[in-house]
Amino acid sequence: MQDWIAATRPRTLAAAFAPLVLATGWLLAHDQFLVLPVGLAALAALCFQIGCNFVNDVADFERGADHDRMDGDKPQRAVASGRISPRAMWRAAALMLGLGVAIGVWLGFAVSWIFAPLGVLSALLAWSYTAGPYPMAYCGTADAVVLLMFGPVAVSGTIFASGGSLNEVSWGLGFGPGFLAVALLAINNLRDHSEDALVGKKTLAVRCGPTFVRWQWRMMLVGSAALSVYLAIKLDLLAGLGVLALGIPAMKPFALGPTAVALFGWSLLTALGLVLG
Repeated sequence: MQDWIAATRPRTLAAAFAPLVLATGWLLAHDQFLVLPVGLAALAALCFQIGCNFVNDVADFERGADHDRMDGDKPQRAVASGRISPRAMWRAAALMLGLGVAIGVWLGFAVSWIFAPLGVLSALLAWSYTAGPYPMAYCGTADAVVLLMFGPVAVSGTIFASGGSLNEVSWGLGFGPGFLAVALLAINNLRDHSEDALVGKKTLAVRCGPTFVRWQWRMMLVGSAALSVYLAIKLDLLAGLGVLALGIPAMKPFALGPTAVALFGWSLLTALGLVLG
């Protein structure tokens, strides 16, 4: 069981939950929060994120991208280390993605038809992140998809699932966690860029170099800070509370843990500001 828990990559799950926390804050501030649809949206997001991590684990192993972790100081992957077989990991990934799609179909019947194809699309994107003929992580297109899916799509989708109002502010709200999710991806790509280049994994760090990705990380934090300022001006001063969380990664640049904390912290503080404002 411990191996399976580690394979979910718990530190990455902040990217799945942060948009839901933010959307909950918006809904509570507008008296539109409904437990069941928001809870199901959270469960679907968790399924897709874990399913994506499972696919990543086994697909990278089969492409030779994780063999270097066996003797290095980087986190070992479950399949590459032999703790879980590739067949078992593929089955677990299919189970998680299938459960996410099932929840999307249920929301399609209960809330709006749009959630059914959105669930299927989410599963396909999670699978094609590192699998399939043109995996996004190997083509350098993952950053744009992460920005949208962990940002405006996740936040606005959760708000819509609860019958909440959508406008330019609620759409823009989602870019906060989206920017910081890309910052997490940038750190991962920066850490692995030498090994990725050897196996043809053409992330932005491989295509554009480490200096570019360091600036990408910085600009994602600047983008989130700018959004906090916008929210403070547009809504209420307290809506900009999220900017306080950005001091954590600023004190320890290019570190995965502090950036993950900032992602969740920005969303939580912004949600709190929306409710209190």
